[in-house]
Amino acid sequence: MAYRITDDCTGCDECVEQCPISAIEPAEPIYVIDFTCCDFEECLVACPVDAIVPVTDD
Repeated sequence: MAYRITDDCTGCDECVEQCPISAIEPAEPIYVIDFTCCDFEECLVACPVDAIVPVTDD
């Protein structure tokens, strides 16, 4: 499952450091997760504001 970062992102950099495949990059105004994102969940645990959520088909 892929994930995305919501507008709640504070830019703390915790998710970037935890992603084992370097799929998260700083951007403005929030960080972004690229297409290589998969089932790793380290970023979810690291995010202090729960700004990382699953991508849905909506």
